[in-house]
Amino acid sequence: MKKISLVFLLLTVILSVHAQTSQPGNKKGLPAFDILQVDGSHLQLADLKKDVPAMLVYFDPDCDHCMLFIQEMLKKINSFSNIQIIMVTYVPLPNLKTFVSNLELNKYNTIRVGTEGNKFIVRYHYNVMQFPYVALHDKNGNLFATYESTVPEPAELAAMFKK
Repeated sequence: MKKISLVFLLLTVILSVHAQTSQPGNKKGLPAFDILQVDGSHLQLADLKKDVPAMLVYFDPDCDHCMLFIQEMLKKINSFSNIQIIMVTYVPLPNLKTFVSNLELNKYNTIRVGTEGNKFIVRYHYNVMQFPYVALHDKNGNLFATYESTVPEPAELAAMFKK
């Protein structure tokens, strides 16, 4: 009987924690995130421009696929001039600072980069399992496409916003 009670208690705690972290927002829209940027400021959902499409990229700076995707995206950055790009990771801020500095991401005014740390609001919202993960949202915030691990070429992604 004690084992059943313990298992029940453990399941209740796990489900409670999962429910708190995986329901931050409308599953069809962007989650109610709060990411810490390299300059120490916080970026939240409310800070995004209204009526402007958004591309959320969940990545790991040590992921080779992520690095390739981001480098290719930067080569085509003009194709994303009317799209907000929100890059989110879970790695600690010092690691992220090195990544942002190496790629000079601060020079792009359409790109915002930050860490959600171990809160995993974004990660659980989209159920991210592999990197890179890309979620495309229209100007009303509605999710219209997601890609995990295998992401189309950046030019193709940018074209999807024009459809």
